[in-house]
This record gives sequence, C-alpha cells and structure tokens, in this order.
Amino acid sequence: MNTEFDWFMITMPIFALVVYFILMVGSMEKEPEFLRSEGTQKILGFAFFGLFGAGILISCYYMIAWFFYLLANY
Repeated sequence: MNTEFDWFMITMPIFALVVYFILMVGSMEKEPEFLRSEGTQKILGFAFFGLFGAGILISCYYMIAWFFYLLANY
C-alpha cells in the first residue's frame, strides 16, 4: 500500500457502497423505523463526523508534512 493506486483501489469501493446505501435509503418512499431511533441517529452522527473528521485531520497532516518536505528540498 505504497502507491496512490493501492489507496484508490481500497477506498473507492468503500465510497461506492456508502453512496449506494445513501441513495437507496434516500429513494425509499417511507423511511425505515430503525433510522428514526435516537440511538441510530447518534451512531450515524458519530460515524459521519468520525469519518470526515479523521479524513480532514489526516489530509491536513499530510498536506503540512508534504509542504515541509518540499520546502526542505527546495
């Protein structure tokens, strides 16, 4: 898992499944009852902020690391 292609091959199917799930649930005529429960709302909220928050933090880390790497090799 050293190349960008390896990361793409792992993250893209996961992203596709998440988008598929969102579209299928969104296109339902009636929302399933388990999605309305308070526990599910909390879990989905934590998962949403956890995934995107972790992605933002990891992206910021690599952006800063790459900046200093390029600055050192200038």
